[in-house]
Amino acid sequence: MAPRVLPWSSEVRLEGKGSGRVMLLSGFGSGPETLRPLGEALRDAVGATVLLAALPRHTGDRAAFVRSRAWHYVAEAEAGFLRFAAESDERVVLGGYSTGALVALVLAARHPARVAGLVLASPALRLSRTDRTLVAYTVGSLYYVGLPLALLGGLAAAAWGGRERGWTRHRRLLQAFGVTAIAASAAAGLRALSVPLRVGGPILTPEGEEVLPPHFTRASLLTGSSLLPLQLVARWRLRRIALPACLVFGELDDVVDVRFGTVRAAQAPRGEFHVVPDAPHRVVTTAGCHTVVAGFVRRTLAGEPAAGADDAAAGPAAEAAPA
Repeated sequence: MAPRVLPWSSEVRLEGKGSGRVMLLSGFGSGPETLRPLGEALRDAVGATVLLAALPRHTGDRAAFVRSRAWHYVAEAEAGFLRFAAESDERVVLGGYSTGALVALVLAARHPARVAGLVLASPALRLSRTDRTLVAYTVGSLYYVGLPLALLGGLAAAAWGGRERGWTRHRRLLQAFGVTAIAASAAAGLRALSVPLRVGGPILTPEGEEVLPPHFTRASLLTGSSLLPLQLVARWRLRRIALPACLVFGELDDVVDVRFGTVRAAQAPRGEFHVVPDAPHRVVTTAGCHTVVAGFVRRTLAGEPAAGADDAAAGPAAEAAPA
């Protein structure tokens, strides 16, 4: 019998019995159910209240997801974070998974007084495949730069040509309409381009039932292209942020560049990094990640110093970055 696919939700709230507050943002194309095992581990091990939030426009509406862009994620997630932070005087441990980790890093840099520390699981600082990055750069440059410049150039050429040839005003308007229609058709074609997203992932077994978290099956290339500036901003912020930060990668991650991520983590003023052996991109579903993150959150809430990548507190899950 196939595992049941869980319904979409905007957030999952896990009330802890102790102090401490944690907010985690889900990854691109998925919902907060992907983070539930990590959230439950934090609630049980630390006693913290944990809010698992979907990235904006990741609640099951495919049309809204396709139209979403990175700036929507930052602006709308910021509003949700500020609402959660306003519930208590305690500072929040903020984090996320994959693209959600990048958004969390940007929000922490914008509101450092409200954040106690950062948890970045499989942060998509750079993708493992160069061809995907090149395609995204090409599509984004063509849509956001190339087409507007081509439209302006075409309208200018039509106006100049019509003036030189003595065209009537009506004919010049028809020429301008034709140029605009061509540009609009090209823009619509680019908006319609999509790529498949990896579906499935580790099967979860809450209360013994096999389930799969919901996930979109395709994404707009334009949405993907808008994530590249977010990656650049996140890299810049990571090197300058003064908050304690814990970066966790899966050794077998074939989505993000783990070597690049660990090098960047080592450059963070108060950063620590961990690589979980034999773990995939969805490292948030593994026990090794739960141990590392719970230890970091416990130390951060207690005001203790950060641990190194080979610190005993991290347990056997922490190893050096793979070659």
